[in-house]
Amino acid sequence: MHAVSELQRQLGNAIRLGTVAEVDLAAARCRIDTGEVKTDFVPWFVPRAGNTIEWSAPVAGEQGVLLCPGGDTHGAVFLRGVYSDAFPAPAGDEAKHLVRFPDGALVEYDHAAHALKATLPGGGTAEISADGGVTINGPLTVNGESTFNGNTQTNGDAGVSQTLTAQTDVVGGGKSLKGHVHTGVMPGGAVSGQPQ
Repeated sequence: MHAVSELQRQLGNAIRLGTVAEVDLAAARCRIDTGEVKTDFVPWFVPRAGNTIEWSAPVAGEQGVLLCPGGDTHGAVFLRGVYSDAFPAPAGDEAKHLVRFPDGALVEYDHAAHALKATLPGGGTAEISADGGVTINGPLTVNGESTFNGNTQTNGDAGVSQTLTAQTDVVGGGKSLKGHVHTGVMPGGAVSGQPQ
């Protein structure tokens, strides 16, 4: 009879709902409150931890499941990811997959609308480093000021709806806007010849 009750105890304690109490970032471990028990520092699950590796630390108050082999919290692993009152679901739309960060940044894909959106909080920055180049296929709209450091090649017509300012010169058809000269110049109302 004792063996049966011990087995029931182990089974009952093997899987527990718990909440993060503390996090040790350097050791990648957290302590879990589960009922009246607070565990020692235990590892948490991550999607990948091999040649491809991911890092996203849990925070105090985050809820998940504590997996305890043999019903013992020693050797337990925390499987986080259960919505709670402290951290409710951020969306109620089955078509959306999103990641929301503590500062308000949001990366969202809506497969019904075929729309990918990344939103950063005020003052947020984004950087892409690719020595081999970056290619964008499709129309591009930039709202805001743009700076290009380096040569720019445009294969196609270019239109400017406002003033175009060049610090050194503009060359069209091999003719310098600053340095070209005109032939057949005469005083009065005559028209000069073509630039040379």
